[in-house]
Amino acid sequence: MDRNWYTRLGVILAVTLGTLWMLVPSYYSFFVLDRADRNNVEKLKNVLPFWAPPAKYRLSLGLDLQGGIHLVMHVDMKTALTKRAERRASQMVSWVASKKLGELENPEVDPENNRVTFTVKDPATTDAIEKGLVDTFTDFKLKGRDGAKISMALDEGSLEGMTTEALDMALLRIRERIDKWGVAEVQIAKLGNDQIQISLPGQSDPEQVKQLIGETGQLEFRLVATDSSAFASMYTSTPPADTTRIRLVQSGTTADSPPGPFLESEDRKALLEYVAGKVAAPQRVLTHCVKDVGPKSKCLKYQTYLLDTQSVPGDLLKGAWFPGSPNNQGQYYVAFEMQPEGAKQMGELTGKNIRRQMGIILDDNVMSAPSIQSEITDSGTITFGRMGSEAKEYGKLLSITLQSGALPAPVSIGEIRVVGASLGDELIKKGTFAALLGLAIVVLFMALYYKVSGLVADVALVLNGGLILAGLAAFGATLTLPGIAGFVLTLGIAVDANVLINERVREEIAAGKSARAAVDAGYDRAFWTIFDAHVTTLIAGLVLMFTGTGPVRGFATSLIIGIVASLFTSIVVTRLITTYFVHGRNASTVSV
Repeated sequence: MDRNWYTRLGVILAVTLGTLWMLVPSYYSFFVLDRADRNNVEKLKNVLPFWAPPAKYRLSLGLDLQGGIHLVMHVDMKTALTKRAERRASQMVSWVASKKLGELENPEVDPENNRVTFTVKDPATTDAIEKGLVDTFTDFKLKGRDGAKISMALDEGSLEGMTTEALDMALLRIRERIDKWGVAEVQIAKLGNDQIQISLPGQSDPEQVKQLIGETGQLEFRLVATDSSAFASMYTSTPPADTTRIRLVQSGTTADSPPGPFLESEDRKALLEYVAGKVAAPQRVLTHCVKDVGPKSKCLKYQTYLLDTQSVPGDLLKGAWFPGSPNNQGQYYVAFEMQPEGAKQMGELTGKNIRRQMGIILDDNVMSAPSIQSEITDSGTITFGRMGSEAKEYGKLLSITLQSGALPAPVSIGEIRVVGASLGDELIKKGTFAALLGLAIVVLFMALYYKVSGLVADVALVLNGGLILAGLAAFGATLTLPGIAGFVLTLGIAVDANVLINERVREEIAAGKSARAAVDAGYDRAFWTIFDAHVTTLIAGLVLMFTGTGPVRGFATSLIIGIVASLFTSIVVTRLITTYFVHGRNASTVSV
């Protein structure tokens, strides 16, 4: 056998072992834990061996397979837009006064039409004020003028952007609460222009969910303590249990890290329980989520912040925005404005604490802790030395966090119901039996019809199924009924590829070629046919992934992973095994 054969063998063995390793959390979740604890990530962590992948890489089931709680939440867009119009009206009054164009009185807000009407104190200044407002506040359009009265309303483009913004803020609030609760595999999606759909597989207590999600978010600015040695003292005097995985870190490695020393752990609950009662009041200990890079932004670990008592409530914030481009020094930033009372309190707080960190806190989570560079009153900026797409994601998240306090969009639970598994236990068992029986029939047919080559195809088919399940677990996908349909479809595609290869080999043997030449020619001639078929299916799967939602994306995920696995097993794995039996043993015939 040549060196390339051994290289391919090493790759296949590595992939096989990696597949088995990635399926360990799923095995323990389904066959070691009780069914009631299947969604309890903490219990899964406790039973997993030390060498296994993290518990988050387990294969989970969707609502249709295990039941759970389904919610539809309504975002009060009318209130959100009215608040925005009120704030902009206040900004317009302040801007006109600062530019010494005149004076605006009695701003009136029409919540039905998102219209603001002002009375100009000196009618002679009306023209200059009107021109200034139209040129400066481009998110509003002039709707009318009646003597000394000027009416302006939000334009359609701004309304659409603000609606999206309000939904994004509601999503942020809900995600933060669910992350803090520790619920796994939650599915959150926008539903229309003013609703959010949430699926919590495996949950069964609607009242607990209402308490978790139904509260109003709280934003505040609070000073970070300059001395955090309390964490080192408690870690030395009362070391945490090994199972909590709590570590003492002397200094952080990023701008978001707390001042050292601080504690960190993958388990937020264990971290807060450990520090409870160990810090003297009125100081508080809160955590910062170090997020993963990717669309889901999962928390990799939590770090502790020690916070002092001085603070400014977030409801005194007037607005915040992320420009999306760097400043003159090449740094990205988020700008914000304070209301008059907020400007007074913020000035008193920041003026006396230059160079100290100030935590931006949402729902008891430290979202960011920038350093105070100068006194902040009515406006300020938060700069961060990040580049590229990461900076834009960070800036967008930070601005939405700030606006969650500045632009409250009331969220209410419109619908909540406990959902039973669509199939039911008995139907799941019957469906599983039917699937296994069908697979067994296919395996037996391949073995009888194609003999040894059929057995080789069966080995590749089993590996293909394992690769699909491991891929779903690695990407954190939730297995649903459409996902199972995609799984079964790709297994059928894998069988079809092996049938095509074996028939090609038979044709080459019938043409009088030797065993070695028939195998080589059969695989070579079948390759492009298989490749073309798989690529076209892959393109269809990608289209479904990027355009579909919910169950459609579940089907597409299984299909895409299965297509890639099928290409690998049908072309690489079966060829390696067949080459060993024919080339390695100098066989004169092929059992096909």
